[in-house]
Amino acid sequence: MPVEPRLAATVVLLRERVPHSESNDDCEFEVFMVKRHSNARFMSEHHVFPGGAIDKQDIIKDSKERLIGLDNSITNILKEVHEDPSILWIIAIRELFEETGILIARDEKGNSLEKKTKKLMKYQKKLQKKRKTMTEILTKENLYYYANNLKYFGRFITPEASPIRFDTQFFLCEFPHNQSINLFYDELTEGLWGSPAQFIKKFKKRQIKLIFPQYLTLKRLRKFKTIEEVYEHSKEVSSHNRLKDMKLQFN
Repeated sequence: MPVEPRLAATVVLLRERVPHSESNDDCEFEVFMVKRHSNARFMSEHHVFPGGAIDKQDIIKDSKERLIGLDNSITNILKEVHEDPSILWIIAIRELFEETGILIARDEKGNSLEKKTKKLMKYQKKLQKKRKTMTEILTKENLYYYANNLKYFGRFITPEASPIRFDTQFFLCEFPHNQSINLFYDELTEGLWGSPAQFIKKFKKRQIKLIFPQYLTLKRLRKFKTIEEVYEHSKEVSSHNRLKDMKLQFN
């Protein structure tokens, strides 16, 4: 009998391409990928987008009450994924902060902690060590999960044959340039920026490892030249498992 997939979320960070970037493609944006530790139980030494599985702190009432900027027309489409799709954004924001130190949160006036780097790092460590929950951190700073900055980009469910399965929701998010990435080195060994084509090229040269959802997402992003084009052609939201539409071939 297949293992029940665990709900998860992952975030594709996007930024304008830096001038010194070396590549032959004409893509004007980069994405951020991290390499999982060799001792990871799942996808060890693979390059992935930051993210992870649901935690009990994500589904409590206090967490859901601290979520703002959510489009109800989108969540109504995603009720097949979960009866309360708002928690998908909570998972994504929490995991992104835990793994990279990037905080997608605002107060009611639109302010954040972006310039308080030391405080962010302190909170990130407490979250990693489970000394504080994400919602406790936000509540203390009078901040809210800011869903408007995350664009739903698709769903991938691990095949039934796998002993470890996830029902993963992919999100797009523009990198906040006044924040700095601080990797969670207990789980990750490196972080890399590059165009989708660059990562695909590295994979084909066996310089990095990718699993199918990451590869398909990179192929999908490779079609676009700018971040604006990515968002313009990603307006349609669907809860359909994208793996069902693809042949399992890396080409």
